[in-house]
Amino acid sequence: MTNKETSNIILRLREIGWTDTEINDFILFIETHNPTESEVKNSKTNTKSDT
Repeated sequence: MTNKETSNIILRLREIGWTDTEINDFILFIETHNPTESEVKNSKTNTKSDT
């Protein structure tokens, strides 16, 4: 994530009531999580198509 993306996420999450600890934990998860192959397959099959 770029700094601008991170800043926008932080600002939006604060707007909807997330605490700083929740935001930090979420960003740490995004940046450090290494999805398993099954998670990647599931996320591809669970996405909605606009077509």
